[in-house]
Amino acid sequence: MVVQLESEIINYLREILGDDLIKVYRQRERRIFAIIKPAVLRRTIEALKSKYSDMRFMTLSAVDNGLDMEYLYHFNINGIVLTIRVLRPKEEPILESIADIIPAANFIEREISDLFGVKLVNHPELDPSGLILTKDWPEDQRPLRRPFEGVLPLKARPVAEALIASGCVAPISTFVQKKREESGLQKSPPFPFTNEKILGEYHGIIKASGIGDRVGFDWEKRRLRYK
Repeated sequence: MVVQLESEIINYLREILGDDLIKVYRQRERRIFAIIKPAVLRRTIEALKSKYSDMRFMTLSAVDNGLDMEYLYHFNINGIVLTIRVLRPKEEPILESIADIIPAANFIEREISDLFGVKLVNHPELDPSGLILTKDWPEDQRPLRRPFEGVLPLKARPVAEALIASGCVAPISTFVQKKREESGLQKSPPFPFTNEKILGEYHGIIKASGIGDRVGFDWEKRRLRYK
């Protein structure tokens, strides 16, 4: 019976979310973990609440990992704990409220907003701040908020940024290019940045390995998200 319900929940999430479901799996008996895109959080919870009338909200956990805020929504569905994970970049310091759908989430959302300094969006109370801290508490001194930084030490950041962006720490100088030509060689060695196709394949490997995400590389801007 438990295994059947676990499979039903997993398949239901796949059905209602499609490509908006990043990953879902059974951690162990009576534990399911789902990673979803932030934009479908409310729709997901509304759908689950509609299907499982006995679904009970347990709590909401927040983790500041330096570059992103991780929100973990824990629910109990007939003895099975379902955790829904949403990841938001710290450049977007918001927490979308579900308190109008799940009233029990009201206080924990306000607590997280106070302690991490994230803004509550669409909360049913007009001014939800001031649950833990005073309303005039300095924004830059939130007790649980970490500095905006990734895993790389300061000296390693320029090298890693150049290596991921171009496949080379620094372009070959004009002097070296001339000497290579005089020796009958190409101006530059076949580094990825000299060939768009090779560079694309190189970036594909970096993305597939997850290294870019782990070190905090912004693929659109071609630089680290922190310096």
